[in-house]
Amino acid sequence: MGGVSIDSGGGGGKKSVDMVIPLVPFIDMLAMMITFLMMTAVWSQIGRMQVASQGQGDPSPNNQPTLTLNLTLTEKGYLLNAGATSIEIPKKAEEYDVGKLLEELKKIKKENPDHRTITVAAEDAIEYQWVVQVVDTCITADLPDVTVTAALG
Repeated sequence: MGGVSIDSGGGGGKKSVDMVIPLVPFIDMLAMMITFLMMTAVWSQIGRMQVASQGQGDPSPNNQPTLTLNLTLTEKGYLLNAGATSIEIPKKAEEYDVGKLLEELKKIKKENPDHRTITVAAEDAIEYQWVVQVVDTCITADLPDVTVTAALG
């Protein structure tokens, strides 16, 4: 029978079983993976979408929204539609009247305390900073479920 003898320079014909495992590259890889996972955990939270489904049959009155609330940013000011009511809040000296908007939103919230949703639409010419300011104002008025969309028309 044939065989292979590995001579390690020592006697006895046996190979040394002692081995040095390089730990530094393994620790570097682990540190990189932990950092990557921590950074991507934020994006998975931001990308989350809440979906509610209704079953078959008649929807119960508790599940139906009590009010449709839409806010449109135009070049002239705000246009707030609360159900059948439409409120125009014009600009004051080239600035949007955020105080008046907050006052109107709080009035609507006081009349409908369970309502949480609002849809914000902006015309194409509106700068992003004004959209962010409106979203912050809606959240301040206790309307945390804000949907942002483009204005139609």
